[in-house]
Amino acid sequence: MDKRRMTWDQMVEEYPDMWVVISNPVMDGDHPDILEGDVVAAVDDDSLADFEDSHVNDNYTYRRTTESGWNGMFYADFSIKTV
Repeated sequence: MDKRRMTWDQMVEEYPDMWVVISNPVMDGDHPDILEGDVVAAVDDDSLADFEDSHVNDNYTYRRTTESGWNGMFYADFSIKTV
């Protein structure tokens, strides 16, 4: 996938129920919300760990676009990872 600059709303619409891998994110001030960024990849739940392992030194931000329902947890800060 080629990097594509997208807003968070565009990411949610294009990659529902996936982890979006983002470089150069623009964050919402002190909040963890991503306003926009360069989408590097979209990864499903089962492939996330392998992708992270392969890109451990790339300084990407990982964010799940929609609720997953796993472990009965709701969408919160748990869905944000920066490696």
